Amino acid sequence: MNPLVESALAELEQADGRLRRAFEKTPDDRLLWSPGGTARTAISLVAHCAYSLGFIAELFHGKPYPAPTTEQADAEHLARENAFSTRAEALALWDAKLAEHRQALTSLTEEQIASTVVLPFNLGQAPLSMILNVGSRHTHDHMAQLDYLQTTWGDRSWN
Repeated sequence: MNPLVESALAELEQADGRLRRAFEKTPDDRLLWSPGGTARTAISLVAHCAYSLGFIAELFHGKPYPAPTTEQADAEHLARENAFSTRAEALALWDAKLAEHRQALTSLTEEQIASTVVLPFNLGQAPLSMILNVGSRHTHDHMAQLDYLQTTWGDRSWN
C-alpha cells in the first residue's frame, strides 16, 4: 500500500476514535442542544463530519463538490444535518461514510495519487497526494467544536 495512503488511514483511525470518545461522553439531554440558533449540535457535528467524509471520498475519485459556493454548501449541510435526532442515527451515518472513505483511500491507484483534483469553491487544483488527510483533519477540527460544546455545559473532564 502507498505510504501516503497508510498515513491517511492511520490519521483517519485517530479521528474516528476522537469522534467516538467525545460523542459517547455527550449526555443524552445535550445531543440536540446548541449555544445559539445557528450553532451546530453534537448530533449535527457528527452528521456534518460524516457527510464531509463522503464528499471528500468522491473528490478523491474525481467527482467535484456539488455546491458552487460556501454559502450554498453551508445551507445544504445544515438541512442534511438537522434531519438527525438520535445518537444512533448519527453514528450509523458516521459508520457508513467512514467505510466509504476508507474504501476510497484504499482503492486509489498510484496514477490517481499522482494526479490533481479540482478543489471546491473555486480554490483551484491540488495534487491528490497532498489532500489524502483532509477528511481526518476536517473531523479533528469539528471535534474541537464538540469539545467546546462540552465545556459550555460544565463538563471539564479531560476525556
